[in-house]
This record gives sequence, structure tokens and C-alpha cells, in this order.
Amino acid sequence: MRRCLICLFIIQFYCVHVLAQENKIPDMLENVLKGVVTVAVYQTDAAMKPMGFRGAPSDMAYSKVLDLTGAKESGSGFIINYNNKNYIITNAHVVQNASSQNGSIYVFTISYKKYAVKIVGGDTFYDLAVLEFTDDVPANEITALQFETNEARLGEQVYAIGNPLGDYPFSVSDGIISAKNRIRGGITGKFGFLQTTATIIWGNSGGPLIDLNGHVVGINSQIAFAEMDNTSIWQPQINFALEAGIAQRLIQDILSNNGLVKRAYFGIEIAQNDMDAQDAGAAQQMQPKNLPGTLPAIKNVIPKSPADGILNEYKNAVVLAVNDEEVRNVQEVLGAFEKIKPGDVATIKLSKNNQTSIIKITAGTSNAQTNADIANYALSNKGCSLKQGENSLMINFLNQQNAYSGYNGQSQNDVINLGQKKQVNPQILFDNSWSVAGAGILSDQNNQVWLIKDVTDLGTVVRLCGTTGVVDLILLKSGADPSDNNNYLRKRFYFSGNNYSYQQTLLY
Repeated sequence: MRRCLICLFIIQFYCVHVLAQENKIPDMLENVLKGVVTVAVYQTDAAMKPMGFRGAPSDMAYSKVLDLTGAKESGSGFIINYNNKNYIITNAHVVQNASSQNGSIYVFTISYKKYAVKIVGGDTFYDLAVLEFTDDVPANEITALQFETNEARLGEQVYAIGNPLGDYPFSVSDGIISAKNRIRGGITGKFGFLQTTATIIWGNSGGPLIDLNGHVVGINSQIAFAEMDNTSIWQPQINFALEAGIAQRLIQDILSNNGLVKRAYFGIEIAQNDMDAQDAGAAQQMQPKNLPGTLPAIKNVIPKSPADGILNEYKNAVVLAVNDEEVRNVQEVLGAFEKIKPGDVATIKLSKNNQTSIIKITAGTSNAQTNADIANYALSNKGCSLKQGENSLMINFLNQQNAYSGYNGQSQNDVINLGQKKQVNPQILFDNSWSVAGAGILSDQNNQVWLIKDVTDLGTVVRLCGTTGVVDLILLKSGADPSDNNNYLRKRFYFSGNNYSYQQTLLY
């Protein structure tokens, strides 16, 4: 009898505790909603801009929809406080199409007031952007959210908040942390993601993923699709948020380093043959698949870089580990390099001709000049030269033999007139002069193209696209009408040097 009473007491205590905890959740969410905003872009440019390398009850949240009349794009964000100043955190892809003109980006707070903001900085690779208020600054209507300092745990209860579809502001969905440190394919946001069952959808991007304490454990960034019979099917139970620890480090860099993430630079080209170019669907969806038996290897060293003179004799050497962290593919080498700070000494374990070597190299700093060096290096290997014009980056194709060596007579497949949407004779590249209007990936299945103004922009995009195996340059005929699509070409470059195989390439 006594044992039964003890068990009954324990059950009652547990139920009271759980109910009390559940009753606190609505209060916590009401407070957190004051730190969430909707981000709206009203003026856009033709292409994206590469970032980086360069209190009171809140019933009003449910009373009406936002007036987004005139907004061309929208997403979500949240408020943080840094050095006694409020900033807005969102995804880079939410704002990277925004025009540089004042009044291009606004945020809406919980009280539905509209405030002008501008971009402080960001990082396209991690899909993160930091905004600041430009004129009026909200006061008591907002609250700054805090990042969770402890690592998220599997099975932990979390809530995603944002403005799905741009029509349902301050929506909350719940779920659990289902996996950690997920690696994603594609150009941006490759690793460091929490996987969660808290549903997010278009418009949730940039919003916070919070825990039971109301602290930010992640930044909602991506959703998952499954491919079936040439159809993409949304997977609502598989969602991704950038981990809080990584986000905090990036934000700290951006706000203390003129809007840029502090990133190491070695000047190494690492490549991995992993895909047959006939697998066009996989390439266009930018989801490289590693084939058994292929390993990342040093392909080349960029002149006048930290690696020049140290790793030159190790061309074609397989990379086995970075700082004692075993690596099996280009993505894992990239992840290991991202943990290294400028000035750190990196230890790289290599294998060549059945001999293992341990090489130490001091990391330089990734900046505008190093990205320009990468662009010049990558394009010179394709028989091209770059020159900065007054308002655009000019490109010259030096000779047909260098530009198309190894293409086995199939080079015409890589030049497309965007107005006519058909392949054209590559000789047109040599018969005219061209400027680089954009770069990225342009295909029927997936388009990610960034605006190119100078060689540094191009180097940034070349780095982003390297792991897809290809990069597309959008070329505008010099002196031609930029409003006529017939004056634009898409020229695809394969990092492998030929158009029958894809080679994941890391330029770091």
C-alpha cells in the first residue's frame, strides 16, 4: 500500500511539473515574438550580391496580416543586441537581391510598424546577413533575443518562428532536434546545420529556432525535397537551421570586421573526381555524389599564396587529414579549413607515391585581394584574362585552343544565347568583346546567379561554385543594349577541364 502511495505521489508530482512547464511555454513565446521581425525587400537588382568574402502581451500578432504591398521578396529575422545596439539577423538569400538604394529593405515588428534597414554585412557561404536600422529605431515594442550557449541536444523541444509564405506573420511551429551537424549539398550553407521537425517553409527563412528557455538555438535556413519521377516533393519533417554556436562566431566577425567573416587562406586548389557529366540532373541540382575510391587531392597551388613554395611538390597528393581530423572528400576538407583562423598553423597529412607526409603551413587571411587572385588564377587556366573596366569586369578569350582544350569537340554545348535559349557557335566569344554581368549556376532546374561588378566578386562566386564542378559566367556583349536578352551568353566552365566529368573543386 505504501509503495502504491509513493508511486501515486511521484506520478502526481511529475504531472504537475510537466503541466507547469507547458503553461510557461505560451508566456515564453509571447515574449519571444517581440524579438521576431518580417524582412521585406522593395527594390531589387538584376542578380544577387555575394556577401562575405567580401514585456506586454502580444495578441496583436494575430490580429491582422502585414501590408507587404509593393514588396518583391520577404523573409523572417530576429533582433539581437551587440555592444548596446540592436541588429537584425536573417538569411543572406532573403536580402541579397536587394538594391543598394536607400529604402530597399524594411522590417515589420510585432506592432506592425515598418522600419527602414540596411545591410551591415554577411556571408553567402553560411547564408547569413546582419542588418541595422537606418532612421527610426524601435523602442519598447521589441526585445532582443539571446543565443543559447549550450549545444542543442537530440530530442530537445524547439519552436520555429517566422512569416511563412509572407502571409502568416509570427507563426509558430514546434518539433524536436532530430540530428546535428548536417552537411548540405549546394552552393551555400553546406554544414553546421541542426535538423529539426519544427516545420518551416518559404518566408520562414532567417527566423529563429528557439528552445524552451526562449533562447535561439539556430537560424531557420533550408527545407528538404525528395526527387521522385522528375518531381521535387517537399519534406515537411526535415528542416534545417544554422547552429547557434556557428552563427554567433560569424556575427561577432561581421560586426567587428567591417561586415566580413574572418576566414583563413592557403592558396590551394583541392579536387576530387566524383561525377560523370552525363549525370546532368545531379549537377544541375548541385548535389554532388562521392563515388567509392575517390579522395580529395591537391591539384595545384595558387602563385604568391601562403602555400606557394610549401606544397608545390605535393601536387596530386591525397589529403588524408587536416589538424588530425580525417577527411574523405572535398566537403570535409572545406569543413576542416573553416575551423582554422588567419595566422593559425595548420597541419595537413598527405599521401603521395605511397609515402605519407605531414606539412605545416601558416594560414593567411582571405580578403578582397585573395579572392581576386583566385578569379585570375581560375580563369587564366581556361584561356581567359580579366580586366577591370570603368563600370564592369571585362573578359577576353585569348585563344580557342587554350579555352577549349580537352573538350573533345563538344565546346559548342557550353555557350548558350539567353535570349534565343539555344546553343551557339563558341567562335562568337572571339569575335566580340564581353563583360561579366553575373556568375553562378544557370540551368533549367536550378538558378543561383550573383551580380558581378569586379574581379573580387567573381573570385567569391568561383569559390562558392567550386564544389558543384562547374561555374557559369553570364556575359554581356560590350556596347550592346543590356535590356535585350539576346545580347547575353551563358558560358559554362568545368573545373575538370572537360565537359564529360565533374570535379568537385575547393579553392581555399
